[in-house]
Amino acid sequence: MSKKLFRYFCFSLLIFFIACAPKPKSVPPPLYEERKLSLDEVITKAGSDIEILKAITDINIEKDNEPYSFINASVLIKKPGSIHMRMYQLGILVRDFIIKDDALYVLSGKNDNNLKKLGKELYNAIFWWDGYSSGELSGEREAYIIRTEDREIHLDRTTLLPLKQEIRTFNKYILVTYHEPVNNGDFWYPSLLKISMDDFIFSVKLKKLIKNPETGESDFQVPEES
Repeated sequence: MSKKLFRYFCFSLLIFFIACAPKPKSVPPPLYEERKLSLDEVITKAGSDIEILKAITDINIEKDNEPYSFINASVLIKKPGSIHMRMYQLGILVRDFIIKDDALYVLSGKNDNNLKKLGKELYNAIFWWDGYSSGELSGEREAYIIRTEDREIHLDRTTLLPLKQEIRTFNKYILVTYHEPVNNGDFWYPSLLKISMDDFIFSVKLKKLIKNPETGESDFQVPEES
């Protein structure tokens, strides 16, 4: 091999390794490390400017630690307590339902009370601050902890991103853990949520989370009573 060809080969190999090297993960900026925040400040900074969130998700479902189902979903979450969720399998709409005023409205697909459980826990997991305004705040070295009678959440002290949440209601225990923070250009959010509920584990991959999107006429539109 000629020297010129050898140098070209080495240069090409270097470019290949640089391209294949793992990219450094982005890290949320430590915006709140300078002072201790009050509960009102934590709630305000976390979600005061958010009325609606739209999530595009992949949801992997396990039951008894075995693969159970996989769905794609488009989820609209609106305070206080409203969910509009469209679930797809192989690109086909299989469920379309709304939770509003604690009532379930199934627009298409099979009616299943588990839909209400999933929708409500997605709301609690993503719109977490909506349930803690009357809680008690305590601080540890690296995290804030907010507690109410039936729930507890741990927040990163410097970013206010959630780390884990525990909910106890009607003798049931629900654990939510938060992973892989990303920045959509407007705000930071955990892109992977793991929700443990009864015998199920829902791994919710937030492929996109949009703050205060425009909604269509059919969004949150419940059937008229006959």
